[in-house]
Amino acid sequence: MASSILDRKLDLLYLVYFCLHIPVLFLMDLQSLYPASLTPSFLTAIKNYHIANYHDLFFVSPPIYFNLFVWLECLIHLPVSFWAIGGLLRDSPRIPLILLPYALETFLTTLVCMHEYVYWPIPRYQKIDLTKLYGPYILLSTVMAIDMFIRLWRIVSVSTAAKKGKKNI
Repeated sequence: MASSILDRKLDLLYLVYFCLHIPVLFLMDLQSLYPASLTPSFLTAIKNYHIANYHDLFFVSPPIYFNLFVWLECLIHLPVSFWAIGGLLRDSPRIPLILLPYALETFLTTLVCMHEYVYWPIPRYQKIDLTKLYGPYILLSTVMAIDMFIRLWRIVSVSTAAKKGKKNI
């Protein structure tokens, strides 16, 4: 029987993250994919608030690669997030297989964005504000990648040991 999500602290953290990430994707991150004529005014207001408070130029004049990152969020983050919620609740053995590449992709794209805004012509305090926004994604994806790697390592180690044991019989 699967252990309770409440007993698996990192899985609980990931569950909360994915439950929060899905609305953020729809409300903010994927907005550039919506036809302007169909974008509700409240979504535009959310984006404008974000730009005004975080001075996030990715939503003002995005670099050429940023559209690729938005599509990665649509085609990878969104389906993985929905799957991960159920997978984490069920304590699926496939969690590390799915979440390791997810965490690595999240880390890399966030790192690229953070590297980009270091060179923006905005004051240092605004870059610090952006780091407060993007930094948790770097931290969480790092923890998740290490955790998933360790889980996969253990699975492979057990499997390898079992195969060696069968050969000795």
